[in-house]
Amino acid sequence: MFRQFRTLPALPAALALATILTTPALAQGPGARGEPVRPGPKLPVGLAAGMSSWPESRYCDGPATASMQPLAPREVLGTLELASRCGFRVVIVPPRRFLTTSGRVKGGFSVDNAKQLMDLYAAQLPPDTLRKYRDNILGFNLGDDYGDRKSWGGEKITQAQVAEWATYARTKLPGVALGVRVTPDWVEKYPPLAPLIDYAWAQYHGGKGEAEEYYDRAARIADRLGLRLIMGVNVERCYGASSSPCSAHDLVRYGNLAVNHSATCAFLNWKYDAATWDDPEVRAAWGQLLAVARGKKAQDCRRQKGGAS
Repeated sequence: MFRQFRTLPALPAALALATILTTPALAQGPGARGEPVRPGPKLPVGLAAGMSSWPESRYCDGPATASMQPLAPREVLGTLELASRCGFRVVIVPPRRFLTTSGRVKGGFSVDNAKQLMDLYAAQLPPDTLRKYRDNILGFNLGDDYGDRKSWGGEKITQAQVAEWATYARTKLPGVALGVRVTPDWVEKYPPLAPLIDYAWAQYHGGKGEAEEYYDRAARIADRLGLRLIMGVNVERCYGASSSPCSAHDLVRYGNLAVNHSATCAFLNWKYDAATWDDPEVRAAWGQLLAVARGKKAQDCRRQKGGAS
C-alpha cells in the first residue's frame, strides 16, 4: 500500500515550575534575545525536512527547511518570527525540566505541570499569533521517551497521561498539530489517545530491523488510526543504542526510504551535530536528501480524518 520511490543512490511541582520561570538563564534562550523583526514572511517550500536542534543561525541560509526544537515559552515567539522570515518550519518541543516534579531534566512527569506549561505557551501564542505563524508551526510534541524510566524519575509516562495533556493542550493551542514522538503502535495500545492527537513518529536505527518494513508497518498503523507520520533516522546512533553516527552511505540508504515514503508528512532526524555535519561526505549526503525533500509537495502533519483538530 505504501510505495517507495527511490531517487537517490544507495521540588514540589508548582514550586519547581515557578523556579524555572523566574530564573532568566533557564527561562530564556536564543529565540528571546531579540533579533529585529523584518517584513515579508517567506512561505515554506517543499516537504519539511531537517534535523533536530538545527542552529537558528542557519534557518535562512542552510539546506534544512524544518527542525524539532526545544523551546521554552519565552523563546517560542522569537523563534517563530525568525522561522517566518526564512520559510522555516518548527516542531515545538517543551523542555523536560518544565514537565517534571523536581524541575530537573530527569524527574518524574507531572500532568499538572504539563497543563501549567500549556497556559504559558498560550500566553505567548494567542489565536491571532497562531494564525499568523500557522505555516511555520509544524507541530507540538507531547513529550518523548515515554517508556524510559531513567528519563522520567523511575516511572513511565502512560498513554492516559498523554491523553489528558493532549485534551488540555488542544484548548490552549487550537489548530496546532499535536503529536507523540513514538511509533503509532504505542498509541494503538490505548484507543482513547489516537483521536486526541495528529501525528506519531517513526525514527529508524539499525537495531529496529529492516528499514523498509519498519517504516511500512508504522505507516499502516498510523493510517488505521487516522494519524499523520513524521519519519526520520537516528543519525547520531545509526546502528542501535550507543552506536556510531550514520556513514554517508547509510544516511542516504535509510534517509531515502523515509523522505520518499508516501506516508511521511515530514522528514526530521535526530540530531544535528556540528562535527558530523563538517564531514564533507555526510554533508553531501544531506544535500541530496534535502534537495529531494524540497522538490516534493509540502505536507500538513495535522490529522486528515476524525479526531479533535
